[in-house]
Amino acid sequence: MIAVQLNNLNEFRKQKLVEIDVLDGIRNDILKDTIDLNFNISGYKNTIRNDSLLLVHLINKKEKSKALIDYLNRITRFDWIIVLHDSHFQEAKVKGLSIISNESLRDEINRLYEFEYKSLKELENNHESLNHYKSLKLKIGQYFGFDSTGIIMNKTSYEKLLSDTNALYYIEEGRNSKASLLEIHETTLVFALKIADSIKKEIARLKEK
Repeated sequence: MIAVQLNNLNEFRKQKLVEIDVLDGIRNDILKDTIDLNFNISGYKNTIRNDSLLLVHLINKKEKSKALIDYLNRITRFDWIIVLHDSHFQEAKVKGLSIISNESLRDEINRLYEFEYKSLKELENNHESLNHYKSLKLKIGQYFGFDSTGIIMNKTSYEKLLSDTNALYYIEEGRNSKASLLEIHETTLVFALKIADSIKKEIARLKEK
């Protein structure tokens, strides 16, 4: 009977070590994700601010400058994407998510990966209605030219752009799309940090057992 109890105790210790390892891996992945999320959040805040300045400049029909043309060109060519880390979560799924003994934490981790992350990646990487740079390329790209110095916009083309209310509308819509994606990034970041903290506390609790 003592041998059976010792065997059970050893099995319990092994399972606990595996659980700690899985949780630690998931937490490290989440912390990597917070770096990527913060990078996109900072980028979106910066471009939203610049888009607002751009709209004021164009609406007030101010003189064009090289910096202005360069920025107009950039917003028609540059797009944000998000890449998230889920290798340890996938490993946990293979082993069975029940390996995470804390049911509440297990449900929250599952929600982060299967809902929050999936929704963010779909909206950021694949959703056409929020794919602002393609719309801008279509509406603004026609006003660009090219010479030995690179991308240019001559005076006539710039004046046409200033009179093109559709182009200005799409710039504003692009800014609104970025604002929507910024909000989703920020909400996801808050939830991810909460889960990372919960995992840290759970690992500490398991180690005390």
